[in-house]
Amino acid sequence: MGKLSLLLVSDLGNGSADEDVLTAAFLQNDFRVFLSHPADCEQLEDQVDRIIIRNIWNAARYGMAEPWYHRWRSKPQLPVHDDLYVRDGDLSTGAGESKDYLIELCELGYPVIPSIDSILNLANLPETERYLIKPKDGFDAINVRKLTKSELIALNPQHYLIQPFVDFDYELSFYYLDKRLEYSLYAPNKGRRWDLVEFSPSASDREFAEKFVRWNPQKRGIERIDACRLKNGELLLVEISDQGGVYLSLPELPSNIREEFLANLVRSIHGMGNS
Repeated sequence: MGKLSLLLVSDLGNGSADEDVLTAAFLQNDFRVFLSHPADCEQLEDQVDRIIIRNIWNAARYGMAEPWYHRWRSKPQLPVHDDLYVRDGDLSTGAGESKDYLIELCELGYPVIPSIDSILNLANLPETERYLIKPKDGFDAINVRKLTKSELIALNPQHYLIQPFVDFDYELSFYYLDKRLEYSLYAPNKGRRWDLVEFSPSASDREFAEKFVRWNPQKRGIERIDACRLKNGELLLVEISDQGGVYLSLPELPSNIREEFLANLVRSIHGMGNS
């Protein structure tokens, strides 16, 4: 029996090409791999055995509606690896990843950076000298601003997440595949978010991350739980990344961890036929 065909969807112009080229090379050991931009793969996606969505984000097109998720969700028969669930206000809008779920999690009492989306609800946030505003459909800190309370009220931002400015120690990320923790990384220098180092999470760290993995509707695929460590050692959620487009820092990983993750990814893709 020949190899299954696999479409790896990526935007190689977004600065993360090394990761997706590396992933494609590894997957070629088990699949006939086709690498394509989401704008160019519509015909091919109907002909392959498996589809995996990788780094399709692109800062140059920030804020522009992209139809890929609409198209993929309109064809539920497509063998897409990552579960493309729909949550109110999420990628189904076609305009990027909404952060409304952070407000929902905050209201449910999860350990999240306190979040609102209107200055009318400022009383729901702790007192602070500075606030951060983040576009709801943003990523990679694009158009994030730090404001005083008076500046925030004068600006009255719309379609933004409003949070207190948190003076944390460092940021960290937990990487899951099919609800199983694969590895964890942290940024020792909080001014250099993506200069990451491996670390072994404590039992309480893992329980923190798994609260959000259990809550997240995604049933299959890759999830990254991003958090910040406070001065008192506690963790607060920054965001959840999933549904493809999750940067995994694979080129920076020790080779043994990278290869173990990719081997598990191969098994997960093969296992789609049994789910």
